[in-house]
Parts: sequence; C-alpha cells; structure tokens
Amino acid sequence: MNRYILNTVIISESKVLEELLSKVPSPEGADSVIVTAASADELKSAKADLIIMDSPPSDEIYDGRFIICTENDGLEQMEPGLLNNAFDIWTKPLNERLTALRFKRILEYIWLEKEYNFTENCMDTLLDCIPDMVWIKNLEGLHVKVNDVFCDIVGKEKQDVTGKDHCYIWDVSREEFERGQFVCKETDEYVLTHHKKCQSSEAVKSQHGMRQFNTYKAPLFGEDGSIWGTVGIGHDITDLQNKGAEMEIILRSMPFGILVWNKDGNVINANGKFEEYFNVSGKDIIGKNYEAWSYRALGDKGRDEWEGYPEVKIHCDKDDMERLLELHEEPIYDVFQNEIGRICIYRDITMERAMEQQILRNSNTDFLTGVNNRRSLYRFLSKNRSGEMFSLLYLDLDRFKSVNDNFGHQAGDEALIMTARLMQECFPEEFIARIGGDEFLIAICGKRDIGELAVKSERLLDRMREEFTKSPCWKDLSASIGIAQAEGNKLDIDELIRNSDSALYAAKEGGRARVCVYQREQE
Repeated sequence: MNRYILNTVIISESKVLEELLSKVPSPEGADSVIVTAASADELKSAKADLIIMDSPPSDEIYDGRFIICTENDGLEQMEPGLLNNAFDIWTKPLNERLTALRFKRILEYIWLEKEYNFTENCMDTLLDCIPDMVWIKNLEGLHVKVNDVFCDIVGKEKQDVTGKDHCYIWDVSREEFERGQFVCKETDEYVLTHHKKCQSSEAVKSQHGMRQFNTYKAPLFGEDGSIWGTVGIGHDITDLQNKGAEMEIILRSMPFGILVWNKDGNVINANGKFEEYFNVSGKDIIGKNYEAWSYRALGDKGRDEWEGYPEVKIHCDKDDMERLLELHEEPIYDVFQNEIGRICIYRDITMERAMEQQILRNSNTDFLTGVNNRRSLYRFLSKNRSGEMFSLLYLDLDRFKSVNDNFGHQAGDEALIMTARLMQECFPEEFIARIGGDEFLIAICGKRDIGELAVKSERLLDRMREEFTKSPCWKDLSASIGIAQAEGNKLDIDELIRNSDSALYAAKEGGRARVCVYQREQE
C-alpha cells in the first residue's frame, strides 16, 4: 500500500484548532501533518493539501482546497466568489465531535484523490513501459489515451493525438477510411459488434508508408455492462526479424507476472515479476510441466473450468503481504496460425479491488450519519422482498427546520448523527437508511408482529426524547414514526414506502412525537 503525507495548514493566531484536529486519526496508508500559520503570507512556502482559515479572508480568493470557519451571520457578508471556491464552511462555535468527524471524512477524501491520481499515473507509466503501441478509443473512434510508442510510430505528440480519429492520426483521407482498406476498420467493428477480443495481423497505411502490425483488441465496458470503447495493442513487426528477442524484451519490460509454455505444456520462460509473485526462481520452473506447477501453486481448478478471468490469492514473500492476481491466458501462434504454446499474465489487482470496495461503500453510505443512503435502500428492498413479510418504519424529526433556523446547520447535523446512532442501538439487526434531510427508514425482512414493532418504536422515541432534553438546541425537537407492512410481492416498494409515509403523516397530524401504524382507511 502506498503511504501519503496529508498536509493541512491552519491560518489562525491560536493553536486550539490544530490541537483538536491533531487528535483525528489519519486514513490507513496516510500520515496527517497539521501546522498553524499566523497569516496567509506564510502559505507561500507551505505545501498544503488543505487550508483551514479560522476566519474569512478579507479580499483574497485562494486557489486550491480550503475551508473557512465563520459565524453564521458571516456567511451573508462573504463574497460569492469566496463561497463558491470554498471546499467546506465550518460555522462557529465549532462542535468538537462534529468538526473531528468532518475533518476525518475530508482526509479520507484527499487520500482517495491521491490514490486515484497515483493509479492514473501508474496506468500512464505502465502504458509507456510497454514496447508496443497501446491505444484506447471511445465509440466515436476518438483516441482517449495512447502511449509513447504509439506517438513515435505516428510521428505526432500525445496532446495532438488525444481526441483525434484514425484519419487525422494516420494522415489518410475520409474516403480511404470509408473504403476500409489498410485502416483497421474491420477489426474495430468486429470488437464493437461481437463484444469479444480480437487478435489479427493488419497492414496500416501511414505517412511513412505501409506498416504491418500484430494487433490485439478488446471491448471496454462501463459499470452498467454497456460497451463504451475499445483498447488495442499493436506490435509493429515491419522491421522485426528476431522473434525470440522480441519475446524477451516484452517479458522484461512488462510490470506483470508472465509465464510462457510450449505446445507440449513445458514452461519455456518466466519474467522477474512472476518469480517475485510466486516466490520461485525461473531456473527451478523452466522445463517443468505447467499443469503440475499450476496444481501445486493454484489448486486443482483446471483452465477448462474457468469463466472469464480467474482471480487467485497468493502470499508474496518480498513484501510479506497477500496479493490478489488476475490471470489472463492466451494462445501463441506461429506464422501459419498454428498454436505453439500459451502465455499467462498475472496482473496484481490487490489495490484495484480494495479501491472498488471503498468506492462501493462510499456510494451506499450517507456521508453525514454513516448509515445507508437512498440508493442502498432501494437495492436492499429489491434484493430481499422475495415472498416474505416486509415492514417499513418511516421516521421524521418534528420541528427540525427550527433547529437549523435558530441554532444553525451544525446543531441540525449533530441531531441527525445522534438520531442515526440511537436507531442503530434500538434496531441493531435491521437495515437503516437516511433517505432525505431529516427522514430515515428502517427496513425489516421476515414475519414481525406489528404491535411489537410499535412498542420498539416507542422505546426509540423515548430514547430520543431523553437525548433531546439534554441540549437547549433540541428542547423542542421530537420524532414521529409511521409503520407499514406488506406480505411478499403484494405491494411494490414505492407503494410500501408511501404507506409508511402516510402513517407518518397521520402521526404528525395526531400531535407529533408518536407512532402510527398504517391502516387502509388512511387512503
């Protein structure tokens, strides 16, 4: 895992804010460094990922990521440009718990941003390390990303190639392109139409004359499964004479683990990354049977059973950590298209999968309260309503707007955080989601006595009432709950939510701070 330094500079004459924020734990894989500067002039020599101003600046609009601390009435006097550029606004007096929570989330955001930039840089560096042409095109045929070798072959700079089509890059006319001769059009269409990888040998017309390439193309899919473009690797074999030398160059330069075996199934080559991943020396495996090694190292699941790209966990002795490898196995052909062996590429996707999980968690979690969000709720409801009884408890805070109006959004945010915590304590086994400003839903699968749910809901309201009385900001605050149930698939999700909302409305109409069970007459 990479480790980053997250630099925060506080512009303040006091060290109070620094002492508070220094207690906030850093994200895993990062170290948080916080310093206080007495004035903005000291920022010129400071390298800051985040600037926190203890009071609004007088006349300067800062570049970069900054947070302004101000009184509520200070927002009205603040310049619109300053507000628009601010990353966040913290209203005074600062609540220590809420400020620490928000700062923790901001550090996690900055860490993810650095991790994304690092991954993007790794991708660009990786592409430029590959000794073959590499390109990525969208559905319109425009080149989204290319590597240095691609630019060298076409004789153009990267910034000139990016966003351009085949005609511009290879200096061919639109008429020649439409005829489809020597322009790679046929294989592009095959990949987009069949959604399959394509391997071919292609002649391309360039400003330097005809070039011959061995090309490998594959479709690229979005999150929803739709295809949005293609990726291709083109190996220029116009002047290449020594195939053995070519293979060695590729193996040495690739940042993946690579294993090659011949038609008899005996290993003939392995690169340094492969040796590192599997803690084996090339001399100990070359000449040995691949199937025998694979059984010992990866288990007894044969290649014929694999669908797509298999993933395996290994322990790497070099850094003493578990790695997740994605296996890509492809045939190797001679000039007569006879299969003469196979190549297996082991790609380290450990960080990629970890980032995917982190992004998935963030996309399904409410940023403020930490409970599930609306998107996660609908996914949960759709997945779990399969013939069982389903219960929804719809909770809404009473007179919540007056808290924000009279005591500021900070007080309101703290009330929401406390509400979510109490719901989790009272319903620890159930699915809880924040679906709006001060609206929450508790979703319960399986047969439940509605009377018992009402009793548990009353206990929740009692707990909330106890907490609300502890703060003058919340003395007028209470909550109402509406309960609705449905058997199996008799009611769709949206209607079930409407029924619980209808019961909630009845609770509010009945005087607030109470629980109401949905009755058909309410319609």
